[in-house]
Amino acid sequence: MERSKADSFTAFMKEKQRLKSMREPRQQGNTPLTLLNVLADAPQKQMPVQDLQAASGMSFTGFSEALKALQESGYLALSGPPGGESAVLTPLGVDVAGLARPR
Repeated sequence: MERSKADSFTAFMKEKQRLKSMREPRQQGNTPLTLLNVLADAPQKQMPVQDLQAASGMSFTGFSEALKALQESGYLALSGPPGGESAVLTPLGVDVAGLARPR
């Protein structure tokens, strides 16, 4: 039985996507945990917000949502003037980051 052209094209696209994902390096997930890990590795467990976003590799939207979630959960605090804020892990954030790391 002959395959339809649509089935062949779908299989082609799936294989192309699979090969592309194998070639690209895995990026950190767009989760609040990404930010906790970056901050946990930073000197004094703090970093300017702009640097944190760059280090996380997250999109602006994903970054701002993760930052807000961590702040609302009490895992990090923001300090400094608007446009020059720094993100600082709270003691609770330090504990959570430590628990979430693979041993």
